[in-house]
Formats: sequence, structure tokens, C-alpha cells
Amino acid sequence: MTTITERLRQERVILLDGGVSTEIQRRGAAMDANVWAGLTTKTHPEVVRQVHEDYIRAGAEVITANTYSTARHVLESVMLGHEAKPINFRSVQLAKEARDAAADGAVWIAGSMSSMPPLTSDQEVALDAHAAASYREQAEVLAESGVDLIIAEMLRDVENATMVVEAALATGLPVWAGFSTMTAGNGDSVRALRWKSADRTQEPRDFAGIVDAVTPLGVQAVGIMHTRIDGIEPALEVLDSHWSGPKLAYAETGAFLPPDWTFEEACPPAEYARTVKGWIQRHGLRIVGGCCGTGPAHIRELRAALDE
Repeated sequence: MTTITERLRQERVILLDGGVSTEIQRRGAAMDANVWAGLTTKTHPEVVRQVHEDYIRAGAEVITANTYSTARHVLESVMLGHEAKPINFRSVQLAKEARDAAADGAVWIAGSMSSMPPLTSDQEVALDAHAAASYREQAEVLAESGVDLIIAEMLRDVENATMVVEAALATGLPVWAGFSTMTAGNGDSVRALRWKSADRTQEPRDFAGIVDAVTPLGVQAVGIMHTRIDGIEPALEVLDSHWSGPKLAYAETGAFLPPDWTFEEACPPAEYARTVKGWIQRHGLRIVGGCCGTGPAHIRELRAALDE
């Protein structure tokens, strides 16, 4: 099998999977009040594996291990920091088992690393030395477990984003950086996503400044994720003038009422595929997929649209 770097050099757009945590929840696994879907690798491994299999069968070329919220400093909030290594390792193994069971062609496995603190924390992100060590440990475990790349997700500030990306890059694996954004109240400027209104320690961050701080570190691809559909294109317009390399985008749809995701207002799969196709045409995206609220049906529609 070619490497993901070799695949990225090809002209065809790469298709990611859709939301992993939210699809696990949709199938009946309870989300933890602090660790979200991170514990489902222990409690519902068969569900996690089936989600990966269904994304592969829908046409995803890259599936994302269930490691978005399994860094040690997050697991410590439920007294499971000592299980950080085995939980991350098992999460990757479940993705590998799904690939063995469902893949007809090349499928690559991404390890996910995010800026997410424990959900009940007042802080937007963790910024201390312990968190930095936790990210380094997670990246090392993901690499040892055999992922093909690491996606640094939900990057929302310079300091924490640098911690996550540098830890991922230290493994020597390809790293894709996904920023989460929102449009300012005046509708004219794009800022880093904020969702912890109790955290008064951080001022709103200009999105372009974060991109300019992270991209020189050596990431392979950069883009927008964990962002509302209507916020993706304004962020891509900023990104176009600050990054000339491969770009990615995968949007969320629905709403987060911690710790659960609500799907009532989720974008229908066919409409989502048409929207993403427009982003590809206007911004030259090389990597697309779905984030929270999307499922295998969205990826199946995207596969059909890309195959056209």
C-alpha cells in the first residue's frame, strides 16, 4: 500500500470518514460527562469497530481512531489516567480490525489528537506542562500502535495548538492540522472557536494569527474542522491567503448539548455533499469528510459526488 503522503500527491481528492464520537453515540453508547466518547473503546468496542467498518464501506479512504478525547490529562478527570496507553492502543487496534474486515482497497488510519479538555472544565484548553507531556505520550502511543498519520483537531489557540502539533510531529508521522473557527458577531472576521463561556482567561483569537503560528512547524495539510457548515467557507477564504499547501475541510452539523450531540437539525447527506463539492471547486480542497453529526450516509454521498 502506498503511504498517505504518496496518496496526497495524486490529483484525486482524499475522502475522510465522518463523525466518529457522534456516530458512536447515535448507536446507543453513552457519552461520558468529561471524556465524551473516549471511554467507549472500553465499554462498547464492538460499536466503535462497526462505526469504522461502516465508514470504510461508505467509501472513506482515511478512518480516524477513537482517540479524540483519550489524552492522559483528559482521562484523569475520570480517574483513568493510568489507562491512557492501553485505551489509545486499543482504539487503534479497533480501527485496524475494521480495516481488515471491510477494506477492499487502500485505507489509512489516522490517530486523532485534540485540544479538548475535560468537558466540565472551565478552561477552553489545557496549557500547563502536564498537558504538554500528556500530548507527547499520546502521540508516541499512536505512532507505536501503527497509525499512518496524526490529525491535530480542534486547534483554537497558539499555545495549545503548538503543544499538540509539536508532539505529533515528533513522531515523524505526517500531521494534518484542523482548526475550529467561528464568525465574529459583526460577520466580517473569522476567529478561533470558543465554547467555554466560563473561561475568562482567553480573549477571542484571530484565526489568521493561529494559522501563521502553526503552519511553519511542518504540518502536511491544513484546514477547517469542528466548525458549522456556514462557517467553513469564510475560514477557507482566510486560509487561502495564509497557506498554499494541501487544504482540508470537514464540517459539523447539528448541535452539542454536553455530553450529547443532537441530530434534529443535521444537514441531509445529499445537501452536505453538494456543499462540500462547492468548497472543492472554489478552494481547491484536497481532503474532505465529515465532523460531528455526519454519518456513513454523508460519506456515501460524498463518495458518489467525488466519483463523478
